[in-house]
Amino acid sequence: MAVKLYLHIGYPKCGSTTIQEALHINRMALRKLGYGVCDGDLDLMNAKSSHEFPVGFFRKQYDAVRAGKAVDLEPAFAKLAKSASREKLKAVVISAENLGAAWAPSALACAQQYFDCKFISYFRRQDDWLVSSWAQWQFKSGESLQAYLTRRMRSAQRGVYKNALAAYLAEFPREKISLRFLSRAHLKDGDLATDFWREIGLSQPDLQPVQSKNISFSAPLATVLKESPYLFRDAHDNKLTSFIDAHHQYRGKVKKDPLTVAQRREILEKFQAENRWIEETFFTEGELGNWRALPETDGAQDAPQIHNKDSSNLRGLSEALNLNLAVLRSLREDVDKIKRSLGLK
Repeated sequence: MAVKLYLHIGYPKCGSTTIQEALHINRMALRKLGYGVCDGDLDLMNAKSSHEFPVGFFRKQYDAVRAGKAVDLEPAFAKLAKSASREKLKAVVISAENLGAAWAPSALACAQQYFDCKFISYFRRQDDWLVSSWAQWQFKSGESLQAYLTRRMRSAQRGVYKNALAAYLAEFPREKISLRFLSRAHLKDGDLATDFWREIGLSQPDLQPVQSKNISFSAPLATVLKESPYLFRDAHDNKLTSFIDAHHQYRGKVKKDPLTVAQRREILEKFQAENRWIEETFFTEGELGNWRALPETDGAQDAPQIHNKDSSNLRGLSEALNLNLAVLRSLREDVDKIKRSLGLK
């Protein structure tokens, strides 16, 4: 019987970091259960493996596709299959959130020569996904949430997930693709890692639990930080945000909704066709419940409409606060270097 290959294909901002943390800290416990976890080079992790998943490996494949070059992953999957056979594994797990893209399925199709493949993907409602995306990346360029939403709403693109999912359906049977709604009410035991273990065939494994990882900044924090985009090299520069992570006890716990009900309604109307397609293609009638329901009242009473100009009037104060944070982070790094040079902890 062919070794199973479970490919967790994202999407970004849909719990991938939490799943990867669970896979990494449990890699040796999973090995005892007959499951191998792939590292950044698409080799099997061992006890000394760092927390590196093949996102970079697949980014190189995507860059080749963009450059018009041929991509051949068959040798990599042949090597992985040989390693799995040698270790007498019954399953291998690959996790890379950038596989949730339309270019990936055709490149991955060759894996079927060596494995019994299953694809697992998590998704969020588009209104929540857009806020989370902005609070993770776009604010670092100085773009406000309202400006980002306006840009996305004016774009011709009317889908976040469909293009990639349709591409997977063109290469693999529907029953090989599992799409899960990232909501506590829809996850097994309300927990993402527990839900993922079930998806890879582990009903009640004795594995170490994990806390949610890589939580996007709350909109209020990101709104302050976006006033100083020069503090970030690019959207993936997390030095300053990591410093705040370590020193701000309320990180990720701010509950105020940055969007009005009207804004959420406008976003969901734009993506209505995509959501209808998702329901009809991947879920039985009623399985998602009332997942597109909107709250009755606003969580952010004074939030501007999506197409209104950003009206922040605290930019000078925000910038001063940001500069102080940057200085504190720099001083902390200097102190840590001096301690290390003196052999102090």
